[in-house]
Amino acid sequence: MLKLAQMNVNFGSIQTNLPAQIRLEIRNEQIISIEASQLKKEDVYLGKTKAEDGLVAIIENDEFPYYVHIKKNKIYCTPYLNDKTDGSLNLQVKIFHSRFKVEPTQYSYNVIDTYSGEMVELEPSVFKKGRKPFIEDTANRNGDPAIFIKFKYTDFTMFLEYTNSKKDFAFKTNVLEILTNEQLKFDFKSANELVVSKGEHRQVIRLNDLNRMKDIKLDDGFFKYIQKPIYLKLNNKFYIISYHNQKLSIKTDKEKDLLYKRSDIEFKKSGRYITLSGQIDYNAPVQPDYLMTKTGEILAEMRWDHQNHFTAKVKIKDLRQLKEIHNTIFTAINGKRFHPLFQSDKANDQRKVLLTFNTRGHAIVLRRNAVNNLSFGNLPKLKIYNPWHKFKINIAQKFATIYKFFNRGRNLNVYFEKEASKAVESGKYVFEAAASNKKFKSKNVFILDKSSPQYKDMKRKWGDKVVERFSFRNYLYVFAADYFISSELSNHVVNTRIFDDKLNRKIKMTPLYFLQHGVTFLKPRDDSKNVGFHKSNMTNNIVKSVVSSDVEASIFNDMGYNDFELMKTGMPKFDNAHLIEGADKITYMPTWRPWEEAEVFNGHIEETTYYQSIMEVIEAFEKAGLINRLQVAAHNKFSQYAKNHFNKYNDIFVEDPTDTLKNSVIYITDISSIIFDAINHGAFPIFYWKEFEDIIAKHGGTTPANRENVPGVVADNENELVEAVKSAIDNDFKLPSQVLENYRRINEFHDNQNTQRVINELINDGVLQRK
Repeated sequence: MLKLAQMNVNFGSIQTNLPAQIRLEIRNEQIISIEASQLKKEDVYLGKTKAEDGLVAIIENDEFPYYVHIKKNKIYCTPYLNDKTDGSLNLQVKIFHSRFKVEPTQYSYNVIDTYSGEMVELEPSVFKKGRKPFIEDTANRNGDPAIFIKFKYTDFTMFLEYTNSKKDFAFKTNVLEILTNEQLKFDFKSANELVVSKGEHRQVIRLNDLNRMKDIKLDDGFFKYIQKPIYLKLNNKFYIISYHNQKLSIKTDKEKDLLYKRSDIEFKKSGRYITLSGQIDYNAPVQPDYLMTKTGEILAEMRWDHQNHFTAKVKIKDLRQLKEIHNTIFTAINGKRFHPLFQSDKANDQRKVLLTFNTRGHAIVLRRNAVNNLSFGNLPKLKIYNPWHKFKINIAQKFATIYKFFNRGRNLNVYFEKEASKAVESGKYVFEAAASNKKFKSKNVFILDKSSPQYKDMKRKWGDKVVERFSFRNYLYVFAADYFISSELSNHVVNTRIFDDKLNRKIKMTPLYFLQHGVTFLKPRDDSKNVGFHKSNMTNNIVKSVVSSDVEASIFNDMGYNDFELMKTGMPKFDNAHLIEGADKITYMPTWRPWEEAEVFNGHIEETTYYQSIMEVIEAFEKAGLINRLQVAAHNKFSQYAKNHFNKYNDIFVEDPTDTLKNSVIYITDISSIIFDAINHGAFPIFYWKEFEDIIAKHGGTTPANRENVPGVVADNENELVEAVKSAIDNDFKLPSQVLENYRRINEFHDNQNTQRVINELINDGVLQRK
């Protein structure tokens, strides 16, 4: 199985990243394809290129490393670091003391301590900046140096050094990129000493001193060689060599402070292009030549009208091809990524969203991100980006004030579910309980897309209390709402992602009673840097969240929420849920993988692990003779794709997972919370954990779930999955006692009173009736 461990965006971008195939585009010249079946621990020649020598990527095949690199205009994928083959990397080795020796191995080098006999083989960490300890808690012998070995390959320089303060021998790697034309020569004497040289002139600069002082004068002898400023990037930190304040020096600082005084960018959409232009006042003159994405895709050439003013025309058709949903715009010099395109603050301009429009099934968004860097978004088209809907949103915002004046005696409570397109979750149940109680003086409305399968029934039952999504009333009630009450976060009152400043401001400030769409237990939640729901990252105004047990409450506490922000009521949608008579289906629902969202939205579904996982399960069930009972509750984009492309299997796919809960006697997932819904209905739960560790790692953080505490049987591969299914059938779907105990510990409520408990909370808080 292939794994892309490292990618150098200065050489290109990732087109496909799958366990069986990785495709890379090299400098917008060509696409190279690497198949797992090709890699047999020998060189693989991948083609020719005009690009310079360098490391493009590091790939692992079943944890065995390969290096994709350019050597004399040829592209290779090789396991060799020791120059044994034509396609091998040529890692230069220089030994300064006899304590350590370096010996070639089959693919790499062993570094051997002749004093102790300890040994380590060089691996891909050679190409990762920073220090890697080798021998710890030891003293350096009197008379021995601190620097023992130097390894060098293009931009990478690694030393084996002894550090007194840490009492260890460690490998230390520096990555030095020379961004502008090289007028001086650069090397390293040690990991902390940069050597600048030209002709007979040579100066050693201690990096610790430079980073502390931010400016170190260079010898006057270098002056005659410097025609233009030299830009360097060392371990992702910028340095500039330039003449300023009557001296030639090397400087560093925080990125924006070092690079430019101001960056003022304008934009204009015209025909097939978006033109970006503006003035960047660099501290040291420089003219980047391209705009590119963070992931290495070239967007447009930058043409400079004069020293500080540029114009770049980005093709809209290229934006529709972007692999990522969010794409920070970077400048580039000589093919190497330089700095993000930054918009300095402007008086009276607080906009985050600068431009939105629909084009051929896509929505293109130009916006400022959280740190005012410009970013292109490539998303599915959405009505709110049409001119007519933009007009309706503007008018609704103005009318909201009038509406509030005439309805100032009662609350307006707005209910909705996922993308305002369903009425099957807890939001529906709480809405119906509130709307049917004539004692409540509040106005309670439910937002629902007209294309929803539940729309006609809801509209027939509740009339004007059901509001069509994207209607004027939808926008009006967003601006006028006192409270949101939903199983999803607040933005779902219109859509998962909303790029409209007016809507976003009101949505984020409106108090939300969060009913949750599933029990929180399986997905990682502990890393605040990676978990958007963590309180420190939360941009919605959550007043209270539903929890179903003390176990779940403790997870919320770990995410920063106190007990006053929780309502231990159980999930309203669990009330009176059961299987239909004659239920006999087996459902597989893999959890949604947000890191593959762009591929799914842009039609590259077969290039996802999500697709491969589903196909593996289908094939296993077909081989076991169980295919007639299988149904797959996939992401709706995938289900639509399957129905159009898989004639053989199109009856297997179900677009709405809710439909599967009533007819499934066995439910299979990896880490989806729907497993709790399934158990509550009466299904036998199975966890398919073939990719468990990778899924958890991609989500970020750790999960409290393990084999001992999950409410279900665990299967690690297709064979175990089929056996678990057959065993459940043979035992008439009876839950093992440990599985039931685990479930009851995570979901404590089984009295069908969850909805009433939520209603009581809303009454007590003055939501349904003002106190």
